[in-house]
Amino acid sequence: MRKMVLMLGLMVAAGTVAWGQTAIQQPDGQGVYVVFGDVKPPKLVHVNAATVPAGTALPEGKYICTLSMVVGADGIPTNIEVVEKRNSSLDDAAIEAIKSAQFEPATLKGKPVPVMTFAWVPFLDVDHPAVPLAGPLDKIPDMTAPKPLNHVDAEFSNEARRKHHSGTVLATMVVTETGGPADARTVVPAGFGLDEQALKAINKYRFSPSKLGGVPVPVLIVIEVNFKI
Repeated sequence: MRKMVLMLGLMVAAGTVAWGQTAIQQPDGQGVYVVFGDVKPPKLVHVNAATVPAGTALPEGKYICTLSMVVGADGIPTNIEVVEKRNSSLDDAAIEAIKSAQFEPATLKGKPVPVMTFAWVPFLDVDHPAVPLAGPLDKIPDMTAPKPLNHVDAEFSNEARRKHHSGTVLATMVVTETGGPADARTVVPAGFGLDEQALKAINKYRFSPSKLGGVPVPVLIVIEVNFKI
């Protein structure tokens, strides 16, 4: 009996990087999806720029605030949070800007659905407004996707081994600005102890972080783990 390796076929979508595409996604307890597979990304159509608050200095001359949010089926962002808080005044300005955003909502088979996604607000100059960015990473100018630096196989659980159970686990995870994993969660479970084994492997991954304009930024990724006897 052996396990399949963690699949690493890169696809970029709406602030989410997805590895693998075969599992069928169900929404979480609040009815929220993640962008991958049949769930198509939302599109930012309007947003007000943020400005550097008076008297606020930019760390190292530039600062990029990363925000997580739920873009509803009506295209309005809610549940807006700063992914890594480092400067309260700039973070607050970024949140106020993204509150004004309007999206074309994400869709599942043509039907609008709420999704979890990220946006980035780049404060690059105290004299110029910071225009929020969102969407597929490969469509954002000067944005790079994270790259895995190591590989950790996910072990079969004892229960799955006894019952000869194969399955696919999909999980979301934040790749931090230092390339480490954070907040790993199961999106599509496989049961029989495989979900826990998948998360254990995923949490050992290390990445070259995503960068926006050369500055490391957090991103949300989806990883597919296939267990096959």
